[in-house]
Amino acid sequence: MSKIEAHEEAEARGLIDEQFVQMTGKPMDMTPAGYYLSLRLWVPPEKIITESGMELFMPDSFRDERKYTSAVALVCAIGADAYKGERFKETGPWCKVGDWVIFPRYEGNAMSYRNVPMVLLPDDRILAVISDPTEIESINNART
Repeated sequence: MSKIEAHEEAEARGLIDEQFVQMTGKPMDMTPAGYYLSLRLWVPPEKIITESGMELFMPDSFRDERKYTSAVALVCAIGADAYKGERFKETGPWCKVGDWVIFPRYEGNAMSYRNVPMVLLPDDRILAVISDPTEIESINNART
């Protein structure tokens, strides 16, 4: 299910640390306990380019509102007990560090960690692994 191959996980961890240093001045050092995952929420970009090539700038109020209602996130760390036990014996981990995932909206514990929107989520709440978070939008934007 994971989009990240096992040999890519160490590189993904390094890239996540680099991003955290750029955003906060410090590397990502939140280690989730037990079976929890530490996820960085996806926030819509400041600028969106439409199909016609027009640039739209998203106001901060829109981005702030969507920040904690997003159901898409980057897996930054996995607790020591995540994906262990009988339930995961045949499937193995549902995701790895560096994967973009979808999870049920309003689940987990949302917080601001060093001013970065994060969620701590139990391992079994991952619904899907995706390759590009920008392809996921509200159902209100779907075409019929």
